[in-house]
Amino acid sequence: MFQQICKLLITSSIALLSFQVHALDSTTRNGNLIAMGLPAFAAGMSFLNDDTEGVVQLIKSEAVTLGIVEVLKSSTHQMRPDGSDNKSFPSGHAAVAFSAAQYMQMKGGWEYGAPAYLAASYVAYARVDARKHHWRDVAAGAGTGMLTTYYFTDANSDRRLGMSWTGRSASLLYQQPIK
Repeated sequence: MFQQICKLLITSSIALLSFQVHALDSTTRNGNLIAMGLPAFAAGMSFLNDDTEGVVQLIKSEAVTLGIVEVLKSSTHQMRPDGSDNKSFPSGHAAVAFSAAQYMQMKGGWEYGAPAYLAASYVAYARVDARKHHWRDVAAGAGTGMLTTYYFTDANSDRRLGMSWTGRSASLLYQQPIK
């Protein structure tokens, strides 16, 4: 069952990545590739470390992230900066990318987390640069992705860093056990 899920995940990622060759500019194309590549890399990282439970946690967090994003998009009806439709808030690309970045930080530490957060930030920048989102859209997507992953994922160490967002305020949380 686990191998079938991994094969499906890899096949789906390759298929989705192949659709991005038509992007209008390199920033948009690269942002789209990274948004899909980060979760695939995170799943591969856990798969190679025999962390089956981690892959399940990643799938749960990404699925819930996308569910929350779709509910918000269909209920807020925010117009995109380019005027193409009214599904701007929040950014699904940023949510997926930051969800994967939070997962990689929690599972692999900052050695994996810092580059993943930089890549996710590039995705957010690319969405704003392409005029598909406002900054508030990508910030809300990032917060949604990080929070769902923080909820569903068990860290590999006793130290944890996370972020919470309530709509009016954001807070950064660092936990370390007392020894």
